[in-house]
Amino acid sequence: MKVNLGTGAQNSQDWERVLAGDFSTPPATPDYKCVQAALALGDLAEPLGFDGIWFPEHCGTPYGMTPNPIQALTYFAGRTERVGLGTFVVVAPWWHPVRLAHQIAYLDIVSGGRYTTIGIGRGVSKGEFEAVGVPREESRQRFNETLDILQLAFSGERFSYDGEIFKVPEMSLRPAPLSDDLFSRIYSSSSTAESLEILARRGMVPLFVGNKPIWDAGAEVQKVNTFRAEEGLPPCQPKNVMFMYCVANEADAAKTEEWIWTANRDVTVHYGFADASNFKGVKGYEAYAAREASATAVLASAVTGDGKPPAQKTPGYHASNLLIGTPEEILKRITAAQEACSFSEMTIVPQFGTMPYEDAMASTKLFAQEVLPEVHKMEAPLHPAALPEKSLA
Repeated sequence: MKVNLGTGAQNSQDWERVLAGDFSTPPATPDYKCVQAALALGDLAEPLGFDGIWFPEHCGTPYGMTPNPIQALTYFAGRTERVGLGTFVVVAPWWHPVRLAHQIAYLDIVSGGRYTTIGIGRGVSKGEFEAVGVPREESRQRFNETLDILQLAFSGERFSYDGEIFKVPEMSLRPAPLSDDLFSRIYSSSSTAESLEILARRGMVPLFVGNKPIWDAGAEVQKVNTFRAEEGLPPCQPKNVMFMYCVANEADAAKTEEWIWTANRDVTVHYGFADASNFKGVKGYEAYAAREASATAVLASAVTGDGKPPAQKTPGYHASNLLIGTPEEILKRITAAQEACSFSEMTIVPQFGTMPYEDAMASTKLFAQEVLPEVHKMEAPLHPAALPEKSLA
């Protein structure tokens, strides 16, 4: 099974200043140092034997600071020779589809065809949508039209499009991409049942980014394959992103409690989960309003500065997606997760929350030495529980 290295710049120590609204002084750690550290982590991927390098797309807060993941991957395309490249995810509604198609095609050329996982999603954060001037109410329509246009752009010499939002005159994608199968490399990330069905019925394969229990993701794979069967499509396997900290001794894993909590706080604050008004009445985002109660507990704890996780279950990265412990424990967790979700490929994210990048690099090296060779030997089968429901009868 292939294993990729995911990285993005976190300035998680700066959230207290941001939450207090005190911008009279700069961050204690400049953002550029976080970006440089994230890039240094990415530089480990090829020499340590990972199969790919992946980046997210975020801007405007200390969380995940990668305003253009395709730009970051182009940087690595020039620094590497072997590894694949992936996004988790490009937020399609923030892009004009023709610009996005051209940037994907250009990365395909300069990387020699190594942009192998074009992860795409429709975004959540109110602040990010407002910053780029895109109404969230249009996100699903923009996402669907973007997929239409990408399929046309990657399928032939000439294309045009007449949608509700985007109008594309007859044109060609120039430069044309190196590869002729780019659309089949698109994986979709969705957080609502409606989006899951829409995307599954048009043939999209899921990409899960650790924000739900692994067994729930597995149940969604079965739903996806049921929808696909109804459309005459074969069953598929998702790709999964999981968060990792590898240590030589189990006792050393205790320090991750703070890092996990701060990572979940970052998710809560960045996406605005603590305020249901960010989602109530917003077309396509009504389901997110239900997260308010637990998210408010996280935010209250962050503001008071007690540094302790609240008693309530917090939103964010679910424990079943956390690969934390010794190499032996991590191997057990990967095996169990693959059995639960049937993923074909995985990406580990070795830095999250306030974890120092030095710790992330040491953990990544230990993982590469002790875990990666064993995972490379693993099969990644499609398990019966992920097959269409009628096949289990």
